[in-house]
Amino acid sequence: MSQQKTDKPKEQNINFTYSANIVEFLKQIKSTIVMTTYQSGKIMLMGQHNNQFDIRYKEFARPMGMYAKGGKIWAGLGHGIYQFANYSGVTSKLEDGKTYDACYLPQNIHFTADVDIHEMEYTKDELYFINTKFSCLCIKEPNSSFKPIWKPPFISLLQPIDKCHLNGFCTRDGEPRYVTALGQTDEPLGWRANKANGGILMDITTNKILAKGLSMPHSPRWHQEKLWLLESGKGALSYYDFKKKKVIEVTKLPGFTRGLTMVGDFAFIGLSKVRESATFSGLEITKLPKRVSGVWVVNIKTGKIVSFIEFTSGIDEVFAVAVLPHAKMEMFDFDSEYSKGNYLIASEDIEQVKMPETKLERAAPLFEKGNDLFNENKKEEAIEEFKKALAIQSDYLPATFNMAVALGDLGRFDEALAILKDVMDKDASILETYDSLGYLYYKKGDFKAAREEYKKILELDPKNAKAKNSLDILRKEQNAKS
Repeated sequence: MSQQKTDKPKEQNINFTYSANIVEFLKQIKSTIVMTTYQSGKIMLMGQHNNQFDIRYKEFARPMGMYAKGGKIWAGLGHGIYQFANYSGVTSKLEDGKTYDACYLPQNIHFTADVDIHEMEYTKDELYFINTKFSCLCIKEPNSSFKPIWKPPFISLLQPIDKCHLNGFCTRDGEPRYVTALGQTDEPLGWRANKANGGILMDITTNKILAKGLSMPHSPRWHQEKLWLLESGKGALSYYDFKKKKVIEVTKLPGFTRGLTMVGDFAFIGLSKVRESATFSGLEITKLPKRVSGVWVVNIKTGKIVSFIEFTSGIDEVFAVAVLPHAKMEMFDFDSEYSKGNYLIASEDIEQVKMPETKLERAAPLFEKGNDLFNENKKEEAIEEFKKALAIQSDYLPATFNMAVALGDLGRFDEALAILKDVMDKDASILETYDSLGYLYYKKGDFKAAREEYKKILELDPKNAKAKNSLDILRKEQNAKS
């Protein structure tokens, strides 16, 4: 067994351990495990790189339900559903770019307000999601927070008071089909009264309750012609036997089982530590001497544990688990440079879109970014962007002049003057050079030198209004001081 500590700041104090075979297992399935944890505000990417276990944390607001399919990830974050897409072309731009085979960047957001999004699934060109707070199954609606399409028959009104804790959802043959809830009740937070064994599994096409008396059921999944689910209060992975009309337990794990993805013969199960509290009192798993959090992999044919990742400190709960078919992937939020500078274009429009190719085309966006930072009074950052533009095209004069102005504003006059004098040595006919020099001398308080630079502009362009205005300002300031 191996153990390792993350390189996150000490205050995070996230430590983990994992089974000795985790690297070989991830190499075998050529996949990355993705996990959400709202307790710690993270989406976690767990894979392998260069024969080492690789784990990275992505900070997001309250990550809950998550679903991945066809190069997209949907995640309930805060009070909205965020859609990420695989920008495969970005992988070559990443550090060690050749090792990545996917990079997920934000594509759009649908704001739902606070609905406690649990599980979701994309089918029939719709994203279906469980709205736990309002006790219903919904789809996204462009002009509203959510569109309810089904509610349990025992729910009278849709109210934001979590009556039955509807939580799990899955499709069968492309059709929305099964859900789990922690109670059959129409009362505000009514599910809490009998949480240890009041859970239900339902078929929404018939409104029939398939199984009752379940211990906090979550995560129904139709896989290999079986209906699987988690009995979280028991730490169990089970399936529903339609002939016997009962839930059959396959294996038990040392934690609150929530979050399930199935790939081939493997079930990837999220485990959470739960403490004896009002929410979890009376559950079978609270009697275990040790409860763990992490992701466990179980062979669904044998019920045996295949591999695991355990968080020994810093993360006590897991919400959702997904497995993506990428050997090594990356993911960024809306504020990253990758999200700002990369585009997804529909195939029918690709002939109309051309990315920058010439030096000027590649330098111009950096110059504009520098201007934006300058206007935000972020002078040091603006200078760095101007430098990047000049690294692409060294004679890009707008970037040169604006960098000199930024340096002057920071009091770095000698650096700024050296840059402008170098421009003048190459071409003494550029009026902007004299204008920028005049500005720098003015900032230094050398009005005489500033006046000489503005006069040089008028020698080349006698009608230059800007130079005349600058001279007027100098004259008035000198008169005010005398």
